[in-house]
Amino acid sequence: MKIASMKAADNPVFLRDLVVLLNRGKVAMLPTDTVYGFSCRADSAAAIAKIFSLKSRDASKPLLVLVSSLAMAKKFCFINQVQSEKLKKIWAQARPTSVLLPHRGLLPKSLTAESPYLAVRLPKSIFLRKIVRALACPLVSSSANLSGEEILAPEEAAKIFSGRKDLALIVAGGSNKRAASRLLLLEKNGSFKILRR
Repeated sequence: MKIASMKAADNPVFLRDLVVLLNRGKVAMLPTDTVYGFSCRADSAAAIAKIFSLKSRDASKPLLVLVSSLAMAKKFCFINQVQSEKLKKIWAQARPTSVLLPHRGLLPKSLTAESPYLAVRLPKSIFLRKIVRALACPLVSSSANLSGEEILAPEEAAKIFSGRKDLALIVAGGSNKRAASRLLLLEKNGSFKILRR
């Protein structure tokens, strides 16, 4: 397992190597615009299984994904024009917000726990958007902690998970937030329900 610094994030070679690693079905621990998280390609069932294993997460609990644009979200989810306009406003807000949308069934069932919905977020982080654009695929992002336990600071998470064989890379530094994103269910008519504040 490798440990890299967020100081390398602006280095094109570092970004390329990170994308290669994720394309090989590996899991990385990355800073996000919310909490420190485990990430992998959202279309890799094997990599998703590694995240479930790392977190000791119940298979009935879905994971969320990060997209690089509204266009990418539309590729994997059913989004009408009203919802599209609402998403633009939601994702323009300062608060990082994940939105439950009906998915097209293009990603592994383990990701959604066979729910008809997929939790999607357009991250504020330019670093994350660059990764997702380079992958041309959504990126799984799940808090780097054991399922059901408290959110960890990056240095705590790195210490706890650094010896795990399912984790290929830890990117140290970056976000130190301890709050998950807000979670909304967006209806076809543009109204929404707040599932997590």
